Amino acid sequence: MWHHSIDFRGYDTEKELLYFIVQKNLDKSAMLQLLTLDSAYIEYAPCDSGICEFGGMRGVIDGYYAFRIPSHNLKVDTNKVLSYVADSAKQYVSFVALMNENDTTLYYNFPKTVDLTPYFGREVYATNIGAYISKKGHDNVIHQLAEKLTQGLQTKEEKAQALLRFVTNQITYSYEDLWYETEIAKRAHEVLLSGDGDCSAKTTLYASLLEQCDIPYCLLYYKNHVNVGVQGKFEDTNGYIQVIHNIKYAVAETTVENFIIGKSSIENVSIISKLQFYQQPRLGATIFNAITNEPFQFANFDIE
Repeated sequence: MWHHSIDFRGYDTEKELLYFIVQKNLDKSAMLQLLTLDSAYIEYAPCDSGICEFGGMRGVIDGYYAFRIPSHNLKVDTNKVLSYVADSAKQYVSFVALMNENDTTLYYNFPKTVDLTPYFGREVYATNIGAYISKKGHDNVIHQLAEKLTQGLQTKEEKAQALLRFVTNQITYSYEDLWYETEIAKRAHEVLLSGDGDCSAKTTLYASLLEQCDIPYCLLYYKNHVNVGVQGKFEDTNGYIQVIHNIKYAVAETTVENFIIGKSSIENVSIISKLQFYQQPRLGATIFNAITNEPFQFANFDIE
């Protein structure tokens, strides 16, 4: 399961099926030995190039083959220890610690989908990024990382910058949403251990780290982009400030390496030229219209 040529793509909770794509250069028999308990229980996608639709999933399959297996057929090495690098040193996460991350009380776990139809005038749904952010002191993996990255630092501004440096430099930007042709939601530990993510994934990790240090922040949603606004006494030489309820938030761009809050420039600055929505997960699940401050409703199919 930890082979670099095998990529987990999703889990059908109703049918209990796991979806994967595998680079074609990995032999199928070798893949089956790595991944399954019984190779008889595997179903391959009916396509091997171009756009592939398979069990409700859709994406470009070029260079890969896709398949699904029942979750009970997954071979798991419980002795496996995962690792990531922080401050030039490897940090380790045990399988037991990883299993504990399944606890839904560790993160906000708000309704996952927001209905933006009133804003766009047509049926549009979006991922509620705030739902995936780890709450302060609950997620041990993220809490320990935040403590390590901010050790010895005194001010919240210094801590916010140190946390951002880790996210921008250690987490590689990922284009896997292009394969899915949809938003891929990850929790903070998933971003950390996979080592990559798009703007929403990086934002989730960074906001989760800020949570652990009790640093006030706001999620900032733009057209096809999201980042984080951080409250604090930062320089304002780049002019990237958002004012929400008379409080200034300096933009922290998680997709630009070595981004310095208040100083660094964004090459494609137009992506943050118009703030559409904002959200403060510590205050609640709601996403608000940045112009009118009106709240959006959650999708009916996402409310139990």
